Amino acid sequence: DITELPFTTKDELKADQAEHPPWGSILAVPIEQCLRVHSTSATTGRPVMYLDTPEDWEGFYRSYARGLYGMGIRKSDMVMCAFSYGPWIGFWSGFFAAQEIGCLMFPAGGFSTEQRIDALLTYPITVLGSTPSYALYMAEQARKRDIDLARQSKIHITWHTGEPGASIPATKKKLEEAFGAKCYDLPGLTEIAAWGFSCTEHSGIVHIHEDYCFPEVLDLETGQPVGPGGQGELIFTSLYRKAMPLLRYRTRDVVKVAERACPCGRTLFSVEGGVLGRLDDMKKIRGVIVYPARIEEIVRQYDGVEEYQVILKRVGGLDEILVRIDPAPSMPAERRETCRNEIAQGLQIGLGIRAMVELAPSGSLPRWDHKAKRVVDERTEVPF
Repeated sequence: DITELPFTTKDELKADQAEHPPWGSILAVPIEQCLRVHSTSATTGRPVMYLDTPEDWEGFYRSYARGLYGMGIRKSDMVMCAFSYGPWIGFWSGFFAAQEIGCLMFPAGGFSTEQRIDALLTYPITVLGSTPSYALYMAEQARKRDIDLARQSKIHITWHTGEPGASIPATKKKLEEAFGAKCYDLPGLTEIAAWGFSCTEHSGIVHIHEDYCFPEVLDLETGQPVGPGGQGELIFTSLYRKAMPLLRYRTRDVVKVAERACPCGRTLFSVEGGVLGRLDDMKKIRGVIVYPARIEEIVRQYDGVEEYQVILKRVGGLDEILVRIDPAPSMPAERRETCRNEIAQGLQIGLGIRAMVELAPSGSLPRWDHKAKRVVDERTEVPF
């Protein structure tokens, strides 16, 4: 019974590698049998370095390739992986996965945004892989050059990983409009696999490769398994990794178990709407639990919002949310104040608490070529 086994956490992996540098003490094969090393993105704290044998690496990119194939990507496609080139697994796994399908690969890991845009205009690239934030940034930079990627490029599929944006309906809509393409979600973890994918039915369901990683979804309060329609933390046990296999790894991702079948007919374990939020990102504001993904879902519904930032602060002893909006330069001045008021109202209805909304100068908020960090917590203490 797997529930009798203890959990594994990222904090334990970090502590182990700090105490036994550089790889920690859980390496299950001689180092000579390892082929590759990758780093987690370290959205919080020290990254975890992860070793793979040749078989491990093949398993990872093949799980990724199955997801890409499920999105409709085929040998006839030409693919650009617009991920950062470095020790992070996103670029390498996406590149190897599409290559496994037989796609013609356009290497762009070291390109600037301008070079990538030029390549989309020059070559018959039909598929783009990136984080959702970076794809929106690419489209924004193209518009500044009077380039409409939806009309002037040959992209017909985009896939996105690293963030949940491609499963957030409002963000998905913006991505599809920006590229004139179908948009897909591909969640993954360096420590586990490219564990899921959305399919060509666009049903809102994300399928999990349960033959690569055994999933559990546990109630956030009781720690007990939830059934269809239940929400909880996603737990994975590695089924193919040899170098650093993990038992009951706590992903910190919150998901909802699908209670309906996807029209595609797949019988894989599935979740509704991909990753709904991260426990690490969860914030409590005046007694209300708020996930940044929910704020994104609301803000992205409004046309003309290029970027946004969430600032949490304490004013007069009370927690406050400030959402800064970066409007498109083309948004008329008279529309901006109306948009601000509409977003404020939408946030109050959607979150259940009042949020302050502020207009920032166009183009002034940060843009991201990797995982976006839009939430700034300025509170000196967090009342959990």
